[in-house]
Amino acid sequence: MTSDSAAAAGFDYSQPFEVDIGRAAVIAERLRDNGYPCCTADVVTAELASPGQERSFVGRFAADQLGRAGWRP
Repeated sequence: MTSDSAAAAGFDYSQPFEVDIGRAAVIAERLRDNGYPCCTADVVTAELASPGQERSFVGRFAADQLGRAGWRP
């Protein structure tokens, strides 16, 4: 899913939002497997609670993955 189609669906992933700890844990595990050894579910949820322009790579990656999966809060 592209950001255009996510916006069209009515949810803006660049805004702060909450995600359940299970989904955050899955994203954190993928990040740990790919070079971010200190990434935890708590880090992912904290990043997503920040506005898009304040997010690190972790937060931008997490928001992108949730958007691609079609996840909605």
